[in-house]
Amino acid sequence: MNTIQFKNILFAFVCITAFAIFLVAGFFAWYFFIPAALAITGYVIIDHKHLRCRKCNGFTNLDRLLYAKTHKYHCSHCGERVHITK
Repeated sequence: MNTIQFKNILFAFVCITAFAIFLVAGFFAWYFFIPAALAITGYVIIDHKHLRCRKCNGFTNLDRLLYAKTHKYHCSHCGERVHITK
């Protein structure tokens, strides 16, 4: 069964939000680019380890995974249903 944990989706969403905030702050003070780099690195690690299709290793956008929490969603690469667990 193709399952993805919702806590990993939320962690990825927090990483993207932190990246956006620190990127904007980095234009005012250069040292905010360092946490922005850490946030985007955390997102890439979570994306490659936990947010991929288990069958075909295909990627899915983060907004589609948030949509899949309450709706039926199928992998766009192999067609297998993606289940979101708590």
